[in-house]
Amino acid sequence: MEFEHVANALCLELTNSIPDRASGDRDWLSEPAPAAEWMSSLELAPEGVPTERDLAELRTFREHVFDVFAALASGTPVPQRSLDTIAEAHARGLRAFGLATPIGEDIPITRDWPRQWSAAALTALFAQSAIDELTGTRLDRLKSCPGCRWLFFDTSRNRSRRWCSMQTCGGRDKALRHYHRTRA
Repeated sequence: MEFEHVANALCLELTNSIPDRASGDRDWLSEPAPAAEWMSSLELAPEGVPTERDLAELRTFREHVFDVFAALASGTPVPQRSLDTIAEAHARGLRAFGLATPIGEDIPITRDWPRQWSAAALTALFAQSAIDELTGTRLDRLKSCPGCRWLFFDTSRNRSRRWCSMQTCGGRDKALRHYHRTRA
């Protein structure tokens, strides 16, 4: 299975684990096998297989993260309940891992993320990313694709990126506009 990662932030990759939010026809976190493949594509391949309960927790958490960032992208009020859920998931998951000293790296201390599937640890990882982005300096670059509703940070120099990717939604939009122009 091929996964496209265009969000430029781990927490937004989680929200984009539904390939097309407009239609909602697929969900990469609906079953253990595609979820494990999706995690592996993000280089977050924990050992073992996610349980149905783990996946249900991740899906619920994903929707809270989506609600927060979609509100920010559209300029609407951010739901406090979803912000609280992100903070709680982060705090709860922090108990699942510790700190480690990496060997041969410049960073003296890092988080020691668990290597087994655990909804608490994974939501903490995604919550950390969400907190970093919410308190960072890139929120003015947050956008939502008009085609599939994926969220992404526009890292283009002139901030002109409109779609999740030119290959999917951008190409479709341009082809549709061309079709309507030629028919008129």
